[in-house]
Amino acid sequence: MKTALMIISCVLTFNSFGQEWKDTLNEARRLYKKGNYKEALKYYKRAERLAPNDVDLSQEIGQTAYRANDFGTAAENFERQANNAETKQKEVSARTSLGESRMKQQDFQSAVDTYKQILRLDPDNEKARQRLVEAKRLLEQQKKQQQNKQDKENKEQNKDNQNNNQKDQKDQKDQKDSKDNQNQQDQKSQEQKSEQKKLQDKETERKLDEFSKQELNTKKRLDGSKGTTGGKRARKDW
Repeated sequence: MKTALMIISCVLTFNSFGQEWKDTLNEARRLYKKGNYKEALKYYKRAERLAPNDVDLSQEIGQTAYRANDFGTAAENFERQANNAETKQKEVSARTSLGESRMKQQDFQSAVDTYKQILRLDPDNEKARQRLVEAKRLLEQQKKQQQNKQDKENKEQNKDNQNNNQKDQKDQKDQKDSKDNQNQQDQKSQEQKSEQKKLQDKETERKLDEFSKQELNTKKRLDGSKGTTGGKRARKDW
């Protein structure tokens, strides 16, 4: 009895789950027909998550994403559709849509590769040949623009580097001049101090000389005074 109830429950759940993804898919298709591609894409993505593994919605999602201007999602689904295509005709159709999505993305290198793949599958495909020529032209134009942009950036960078070098050189020169000025001031100050010291030394020597002369004169006077007194006493005693 319990087993039967479990089986019935699983069946009901599965049916409910299956009905949900189908309802979601129907809503996505309804919105697509109304031209509301962005909303339709949301429902398509949800339906894809809920759908059984053997259900492939890549074509519908790719077309919806392309019309919603979501070219990255479109390219991803067209490529998946092309890889899973059962016939050469379906693969060519999917890769044609893939090439157009790459062109809208301005991924011209990938577009060139895609159109080459189409021509390998269908050498007489004139549309693919024309789109290949256009993709190559746009690729070369894109490369030139990128190169010009790079050259401009390099030129501006070189100019900035040159300005920075000139500024560094000026700063170094200013620092050197400032250092030289400081050295000159220090040297001048040192010379002034040396000159002052010489003057002080001369003044000290002059004062010492005067002091020595005064001391010598004083000594002479003292010596002369002692000699006179001694002579008188000598004569008197004698």
